[in-house]
Amino acid sequence: MKRGRRTARETALKVMFQVEIRGNREDRSGYFIENRKLPKDIKEYSEFLVKGIMENLKIIDRELSSSSKRDFSSLSPMEKTILRIAAFEITHGIEPAIAIDEAVELAKKYGEENSYRVVNGILDQFSKNYAS
Repeated sequence: MKRGRRTARETALKVMFQVEIRGNREDRSGYFIENRKLPKDIKEYSEFLVKGIMENLKIIDRELSSSSKRDFSSLSPMEKTILRIAAFEITHGIEPAIAIDEAVELAKKYGEENSYRVVNGILDQFSKNYAS
């Protein structure tokens, strides 16, 4: 399922990124995810991530903001989206080291040159705050 979860995260990332840049919080995730040719378990995990993040967006953003030395609003839309996915996973039973590693990989693939460093630093602090 490791490969499947990675694909599910990428699918959720694409949906959430569109929501972030368009500023449209209307839930269109189901349509996007359902129309992709993906195995059922990947679709289900993608939907779990997107819906969970959308339902808890203010809380997630507040917790990430308090874990960041930078102003959260100054982060790129891609960085915010990656951070939200990892934070949601950490708070829903995924080992922090795994969630952070996966987020760093997403940042390397989809983010700007140094996004992975930003993501790693914020999530490291987030996981410490969450554990305490």
